[in-house]
Amino acid sequence: MEDLALKNFILGPLANNCYIVFDTKSKEGFLIDVSAPTEKIDEFVKKEGLKIKFIFLTHSHFDHISGLSRYSVPYYIHEKEVRFLKDPSLNGSVYFSSPLIIEKPPEICKDKDIYYLGKHPIEVIHTPGHSPGSITIKVNKWLFSGDALFYDSIGRTDFSYGSEITLVRSIKEKLLVLPRDTLVYPGHGPFTTIGREVESNPFLQ
Repeated sequence: MEDLALKNFILGPLANNCYIVFDTKSKEGFLIDVSAPTEKIDEFVKKEGLKIKFIFLTHSHFDHISGLSRYSVPYYIHEKEVRFLKDPSLNGSVYFSSPLIIEKPPEICKDKDIYYLGKHPIEVIHTPGHSPGSITIKVNKWLFSGDALFYDSIGRTDFSYGSEITLVRSIKEKLLVLPRDTLVYPGHGPFTTIGREVESNPFLQ
Protein backbone atom coordinates (compact mmCIF):
# COMPACT_ATOMS: atom_id res chain seq x y z
CA MET A 1 0.00 0.00 0.00
CA GLU A 2 3.05 2.24 -0.20
CA ASP A 3 1.57 4.17 -3.14
CA LEU A 4 -1.90 4.58 -1.61
CA ALA A 5 -3.00 7.52 0.50
CA LEU A 6 -6.20 8.31 2.35
CA LYS A 7 -7.92 11.59 3.12
CA ASN A 8 -10.95 11.97 5.36
CA PHE A 9 -13.48 14.81 5.25
CA ILE A 10 -16.14 15.42 7.91
CA LEU A 11 -19.10 16.91 6.07
CA GLY A 12 -22.77 17.73 6.38
CA PRO A 13 -25.18 18.22 9.29
CA LEU A 14 -24.67 14.65 10.55
CA ALA A 15 -20.85 14.91 10.50
CA ASN A 16 -20.33 12.23 7.88
CA ASN A 17 -16.93 10.77 7.18
CA CYS A 18 -16.30 10.94 3.45
CA TYR A 19 -13.09 9.45 2.11
CA ILE A 20 -10.77 9.75 -0.85
CA VAL A 21 -8.39 6.87 -1.53
CA PHE A 22 -5.79 7.77 -4.13
CA ASP A 23 -2.58 6.58 -5.74
CA THR A 24 0.17 9.07 -5.00
CA LYS A 25 1.98 8.26 -8.26
CA SER A 26 -0.80 8.04 -10.82
CA LYS A 27 -2.95 10.63 -8.98
CA GLU A 28 -6.02 8.51 -9.65
CA GLY A 29 -8.48 8.02 -6.82
CA PHE A 30 -12.00 7.17 -5.77
CA LEU A 31 -14.52 8.45 -3.25
CA ILE A 32 -16.36 6.52 -0.56
CA ASP A 33 -19.68 8.20 0.29
CA VAL A 34 -20.27 11.80 -0.74
CA SER A 35 -21.99 14.22 1.62
CA ALA A 36 -22.85 17.80 0.80
CA PRO A 37 -21.41 20.36 0.74
CA THR A 38 -18.48 19.01 -1.29
CA GLU A 39 -16.26 22.12 -1.43
CA LYS A 40 -13.60 20.66 0.86
CA ILE A 41 -13.37 17.54 -1.29
CA ASP A 42 -13.19 19.57 -4.48
CA GLU A 43 -10.50 21.87 -3.08
CA PHE A 44 -8.35 18.91 -2.05
CA VAL A 45 -8.79 17.18 -5.42
CA LYS A 46 -7.73 20.35 -7.22
CA LYS A 47 -4.80 21.03 -4.90
CA GLU A 48 -3.42 17.51 -5.25
CA GLY A 49 -4.15 17.24 -8.97
CA LEU A 50 -6.25 14.12 -8.50
CA LYS A 51 -8.53 12.42 -10.99
CA ILE A 52 -11.57 10.81 -9.39
CA LYS A 53 -12.40 7.63 -11.31
CA PHE A 54 -15.49 6.35 -9.47
CA ILE A 55 -17.49 6.45 -6.25
CA PHE A 56 -18.61 3.73 -3.85
CA LEU A 57 -21.69 4.30 -1.70
CA THR A 58 -21.77 2.17 1.44
CA HIS A 59 -25.55 2.61 1.46
CA SER A 60 -28.24 5.02 0.24
CA HIS A 61 -29.16 7.11 3.26
CA PHE A 62 -29.37 10.78 2.34
CA ASP A 63 -26.39 11.89 4.42
CA HIS A 64 -24.11 9.54 2.47
CA ILE A 65 -25.37 10.49 -0.98
CA SER A 66 -26.30 14.18 -0.76
CA GLY A 67 -23.24 15.36 -2.70
CA LEU A 68 -23.44 12.72 -5.41
CA SER A 69 -24.90 15.01 -8.08
CA ARG A 70 -21.69 17.07 -8.03
CA TYR A 71 -19.80 14.30 -9.81
CA SER A 72 -20.16 12.80 -13.27
CA VAL A 73 -18.13 9.64 -12.65
CA PRO A 74 -19.74 6.19 -12.29
CA TYR A 75 -20.92 5.24 -8.84
CA TYR A 76 -21.40 1.78 -7.34
CA ILE A 77 -24.03 0.57 -4.93
CA HIS A 78 -25.55 -2.75 -3.90
CA GLU A 79 -28.70 -3.69 -5.80
CA LYS A 80 -30.78 -3.73 -2.59
CA GLU A 81 -30.10 -0.01 -2.13
CA VAL A 82 -31.22 1.15 -5.57
CA ARG A 83 -34.83 1.80 -4.59
CA PHE A 84 -33.66 4.13 -1.80
CA LEU A 85 -32.11 6.53 -4.30
CA LYS A 86 -35.45 7.77 -5.61
CA ASP A 87 -37.50 7.40 -2.43
CA PRO A 88 -37.03 10.26 0.07
CA SER A 89 -38.84 8.30 2.78
CA LEU A 90 -36.45 5.36 2.43
CA ASN A 91 -33.28 7.43 2.13
CA GLY A 92 -34.43 9.55 5.07
CA SER A 93 -34.12 12.94 3.43
CA VAL A 94 -37.79 13.75 3.89
CA TYR A 95 -37.29 13.67 7.67
CA PHE A 96 -34.15 15.80 7.86
CA SER A 97 -34.06 18.13 4.85
CA SER A 98 -35.52 18.68 1.41
CA PRO A 99 -36.55 15.44 -0.31
CA LEU A 100 -33.56 14.00 -2.17
CA ILE A 101 -34.00 12.00 -5.38
CA ILE A 102 -31.03 10.64 -7.33
CA GLU A 103 -31.91 10.25 -10.99
CA LYS A 104 -28.55 9.08 -12.32
CA PRO A 105 -28.59 5.25 -12.55
CA PRO A 106 -25.92 3.44 -10.52
CA GLU A 107 -23.55 0.64 -11.35
CA ILE A 108 -24.47 -2.44 -9.34
CA CYS A 109 -21.97 -4.22 -7.12
CA LYS A 110 -22.37 -7.36 -5.06
CA ASP A 111 -20.67 -9.28 -2.28
CA LYS A 112 -17.07 -10.33 -3.07
CA ASP A 113 -16.83 -8.22 -6.21
CA ILE A 114 -13.29 -6.99 -6.85
CA TYR A 115 -12.53 -3.66 -8.50
CA TYR A 116 -9.20 -1.99 -9.11
CA LEU A 117 -7.64 1.40 -8.75
CA GLY A 118 -4.65 0.81 -10.97
CA LYS A 119 -2.97 -2.22 -9.41
CA HIS A 120 -4.74 -1.90 -6.07
CA PRO A 121 -7.66 -4.31 -5.44
CA ILE A 122 -10.89 -3.05 -3.86
CA GLU A 123 -13.20 -5.69 -2.37
CA VAL A 124 -16.93 -5.30 -1.76
CA ILE A 125 -18.26 -6.96 1.42
CA HIS A 126 -22.04 -7.08 1.81
CA THR A 127 -22.82 -6.20 5.45
CA PRO A 128 -26.60 -5.82 5.73
CA GLY A 129 -28.50 -4.89 8.88
CA HIS A 130 -28.35 -1.10 9.02
CA SER A 131 -29.94 -1.24 5.58
CA PRO A 132 -30.51 -4.18 3.24
CA GLY A 133 -27.71 -3.36 0.82
CA SER A 134 -25.10 -1.87 3.12
CA ILE A 135 -21.58 -2.68 2.01
CA THR A 136 -18.12 -2.39 3.51
CA ILE A 137 -15.25 -1.51 1.19
CA LYS A 138 -11.92 -3.27 1.82
CA VAL A 139 -8.64 -1.92 0.46
CA ASN A 140 -5.87 -4.15 1.82
CA LYS A 141 -5.97 -3.48 5.60
CA TRP A 142 -8.31 -0.53 5.35
CA LEU A 143 -12.02 -1.13 5.92
CA PHE A 144 -14.60 1.53 5.12
CA SER A 145 -17.58 0.29 7.09
CA GLY A 146 -20.24 2.93 6.41
CA ASP A 147 -22.87 2.72 9.15
CA ALA A 148 -22.26 -0.94 9.97
CA LEU A 149 -19.35 -0.94 12.44
CA PHE A 150 -18.30 2.02 14.59
CA TYR A 151 -15.85 2.68 17.40
CA ASP A 152 -17.50 0.85 20.33
CA SER A 153 -20.82 0.73 18.51
CA ILE A 154 -22.81 -0.49 15.52
CA GLY A 155 -25.23 1.16 13.13
CA ARG A 156 -28.84 2.03 13.87
CA THR A 157 -31.37 -0.67 13.14
CA ASP A 158 -34.57 1.05 14.25
CA PHE A 159 -35.88 1.34 10.69
CA SER A 160 -38.60 -0.82 9.17
CA TYR A 161 -35.92 -2.46 7.01
CA GLY A 162 -33.22 -2.66 9.72
CA SER A 163 -32.25 -5.69 11.79
CA GLU A 164 -29.82 -5.75 14.70
CA ILE A 165 -29.60 -9.55 14.49
CA THR A 166 -28.63 -9.32 10.82
CA LEU A 167 -26.16 -6.51 11.43
CA VAL A 168 -24.38 -8.23 14.30
CA ARG A 169 -24.15 -11.42 12.24
CA SER A 170 -22.76 -9.47 9.28
CA ILE A 171 -20.09 -7.86 11.44
CA LYS A 172 -19.09 -11.03 13.27
CA GLU A 173 -19.03 -13.29 10.22
CA LYS A 174 -17.52 -10.92 7.67
CA LEU A 175 -15.53 -8.23 9.49
CA LEU A 176 -14.34 -9.54 12.86
CA VAL A 177 -12.71 -12.51 11.11
CA LEU A 178 -10.21 -10.17 9.45
CA PRO A 179 -6.73 -9.54 10.93
CA ARG A 180 -6.86 -7.61 14.18
CA ASP A 181 -4.63 -4.84 12.89
CA THR A 182 -7.15 -4.04 10.14
CA LEU A 183 -8.05 -0.34 10.34
CA VAL A 184 -11.76 0.48 10.35
CA TYR A 185 -12.90 3.83 8.93
CA PRO A 186 -16.61 4.25 9.70
CA GLY A 187 -19.25 6.55 8.26
CA HIS A 188 -19.30 8.66 11.44
CA GLY A 189 -16.94 9.14 14.35
CA PRO A 190 -13.32 8.07 14.97
CA PHE A 191 -11.50 5.22 13.29
CA THR A 192 -10.82 1.98 15.12
CA THR A 193 -9.35 -1.48 14.54
CA ILE A 194 -10.85 -4.92 14.25
CA GLY A 195 -8.87 -6.02 17.29
CA ARG A 196 -10.24 -3.24 19.44
CA GLU A 197 -13.82 -3.97 18.46
CA VAL A 198 -13.39 -7.69 19.09
CA GLU A 199 -12.18 -6.91 22.60
CA SER A 200 -14.40 -4.05 23.71
CA ASN A 201 -17.40 -3.34 21.50
CA PRO A 202 -20.36 -3.93 23.86
CA PHE A 203 -22.72 -4.81 20.98
CA LEU A 204 -20.49 -7.66 19.79
CA GLN A 205 -19.69 -9.52 22.97
